[in-house]
Amino acid sequence: MKYNQRTGKGGGKENEQETFDVNYSPTSIIHYNNFTSNAITKDPNYWDHVVFDMFDYPPNKLWYTHGDVMHIKDMHWAGSYEGTLAPLTAGGTFDVWFEHLSLNLKTGKGTYSGKWLITIPGEGTVAGSARGKLTVTGPYSGTTSGTYIGTYGTDAYEGVKKMGPYTLSYEMDEATGWFESAELWATGTIIWP
Repeated sequence: MKYNQRTGKGGGKENEQETFDVNYSPTSIIHYNNFTSNAITKDPNYWDHVVFDMFDYPPNKLWYTHGDVMHIKDMHWAGSYEGTLAPLTAGGTFDVWFEHLSLNLKTGKGTYSGKWLITIPGEGTVAGSARGKLTVTGPYSGTTSGTYIGTYGTDAYEGVKKMGPYTLSYEMDEATGWFESAELWATGTIIWP
């Protein structure tokens, strides 16, 4: 096909000096796309392990509805992080802010949503959100499970995305009725820019 650069239309004899041949094969388009796209690495073996040792919430953000459904807003947990982002020797911190947690005290079932932040000193941060279900398994223990996604990285983690499932188990202090310890395990996929 003859093409006229100046007019953007097919050429004829009168425009032969200003025309060139366009011949795109599927292979040349694929090669062009490979050279112009950003290379990413997708690793399906992502993992996190967090041991929480700090549990806090504003007392005025806990209330009950219908007499047996407990609600908590703005609860903050923090702990030590190890995983794909930081080798066992480096480590980091993990913070989660529960935007809302509700638990039916009769059934022992509940739901929650929150935001989280992983901080690796000297490297950067990755932040995201999570949501899931809560199940009371004993008078002072329980489990949660759900999904997470992280899309906000800084410094060495800029452009990193991670997603997958997680489980968390917790124990409560009999004397205070408040959280005493919790441990989180997450797996999934991480995408490096």
